[in-house]
Amino acid sequence: MKLSVIALLFFVLSAQGVNADELILSVHPFLPANEVKTRFSPLADYLAEQIGIKVTVRVGAGYDEHIQAIGKDQVDLAYMGPASYVTLVNQYGNKPTLARIEKDGKPTFHGYIVTRSDSAINSLEDLKGQSFAFGDPKSTMSYVVPHFMLTQAGVMSDDSDEHTFLGSHINVALAVLSGDYAAGAIKPAVFRKFEERGLRVLAVTPEISEHVFVSRANLTEKTVAALRKAMFAASQSPDGVAALRSIKNSATGLIPVQDADYDSLRTIINSLKEAH
Repeated sequence: MKLSVIALLFFVLSAQGVNADELILSVHPFLPANEVKTRFSPLADYLAEQIGIKVTVRVGAGYDEHIQAIGKDQVDLAYMGPASYVTLVNQYGNKPTLARIEKDGKPTFHGYIVTRSDSAINSLEDLKGQSFAFGDPKSTMSYVVPHFMLTQAGVMSDDSDEHTFLGSHINVALAVLSGDYAAGAIKPAVFRKFEERGLRVLAVTPEISEHVFVSRANLTEKTVAALRKAMFAASQSPDGVAALRSIKNSATGLIPVQDADYDSLRTIINSLKEAH
């Protein structure tokens, strides 16, 4: 009888949402783990102050592991790239969306396909038969969208042995600079970091909805509402602004988001699936 009562109580609590005295904010490893923690710790501290619950930063072991952790409700919050978010919803269903980041007043972003400054390559079509460096298979701007562009240009196929995943945007930039690959896909911040060393933009990707924060499915509605309120107010307080700039110097706010904001990316991903 006691076991039945305990089981019933567990079911009721699960249905209402799980309370927590500490929240884990998981971030994908787009930079070395220590740097990711340094960038996101001010946001964790800001949120903790606003909602009265400790927030700790966790860096995913990889993009797939990061998606799985929030998909299986093993972490409380997650900061996700757009392609990872679309994958999350495809594999695990919708999760509560909290906010998307805004940079320089824009809730969308783009990436670059780059080559060496002294390269004879001047168009995507020139990449046919050339080696190409991608970052991670779940990265929006170091794989998914550039892959779509190369496929549309008729210079890339899934059975090609001329493209390689190097794990990060920085690795891609260095590999192109060294001449190991004819071209690669990186985000603008990494391009600016290495531009003077000899990188050139070959093509710009379409605009895609920015990175998004989501929560686990069974976080209480009260906590979700408090997190959204704190995030939306971040640009109005010194601590919030400092937290945003720590993530990205160009970050200007956290704004409302809905699943439909990622429909254009879904179209790209579905197009790639149909093409291959």
